[in-house]
Amino acid sequence: MVSRVLPPGAVYHPADITAYDTTVSGYNGDAVPAYVARPSEGGPHPGLLLVHGIHGYEEHMKDMARRYAALGYAAIVPALYSRDGFLAVVEEEDMASARDALNARPNAQTIGDLNGGLDFLRASPHVNDRIGVVGFCSGGRLGLVFASSGAKLDVFVNFYSNGLFQPTEVNPTPPGALAEALGCPMLALFGDDDANPSPADVARLRQVLEQTGKTFEFVSYPRAGHAFMSDTRESYRPEAAQMAWGRCLEWLSRYLKP
Repeated sequence: MVSRVLPPGAVYHPADITAYDTTVSGYNGDAVPAYVARPSEGGPHPGLLLVHGIHGYEEHMKDMARRYAALGYAAIVPALYSRDGFLAVVEEEDMASARDALNARPNAQTIGDLNGGLDFLRASPHVNDRIGVVGFCSGGRLGLVFASSGAKLDVFVNFYSNGLFQPTEVNPTPPGALAEALGCPMLALFGDDDANPSPADVARLRQVLEQTGKTFEFVSYPRAGHAFMSDTRESYRPEAAQMAWGRCLEWLSRYLKP
């Protein structure tokens, strides 16, 4: 059943937001499409780098950027599939291409493209010196790689990062192991009914973070599986989404609006 409850943060006045397409200089200097949304007035504002999941540079992620902008953040969404012949999954058959592209993407490319988004925010007169990352699904995994790469970040909010301890041929060290080098506080939000990340993966990640003395918090929501924040999909769970949205905003405010 599709819920009639409005998704968290979905109500805002368009006049309060300035949004536009741009490009950033990504890995190897490649031009990477990106979407920017920021408050129309005031500033400078804290910056947010949003990392999309397997569905790519989709309208839902652009709308998430606008929701954050309505609350006082300057957000950017780089298009991480831009070299693979598509930007977003439009038809269900595109999912196979997206999975192949995601599995074949080296971490160096991810880090380079996200650094391009970070550089864009740092160079903007509308952004102050506080910048965080928010990642969803595989974007949570890539956000974890980026936050563990030495990037200068103030906070990371990780929505149900999958593939935490699954190495690939191109990236033999899994993100969960890279988390030993996590460079900023992390809030991680999971669903109790998720299979990837599984409860065992979540427990293993917690162990890595505890053993290395990181600042973090895990929250897991009952009756919620993977992608419970995605209000455009059947996986959406309104109650968990509302609670996770509030917890996310609290963490962003704590570290980006002290």
